[in-house]
Amino acid sequence: RENMNLQANVAEDDVVIIPAGTWHNLINTGNIPLRLYSIYAPPQHPRGTVHRTKADAMAAEHSH
Repeated sequence: RENMNLQANVAEDDVVIIPAGTWHNLINTGNIPLRLYSIYAPPQHPRGTVHRTKADAMAAEHSH
């Protein structure tokens, strides 16, 4: 949590897997939109939930 200084470049069609319980912060430093898919097991959000922005996701954390 206090040491999140790993940086890595990823390219189109790459996959980043973050194990459960791992503190992380993904930042898109490029000029092409980043597609981020979060898969939880068991699910942490109601079925069909889509967060278009990080702000939407953060706001939703307090509502369920």
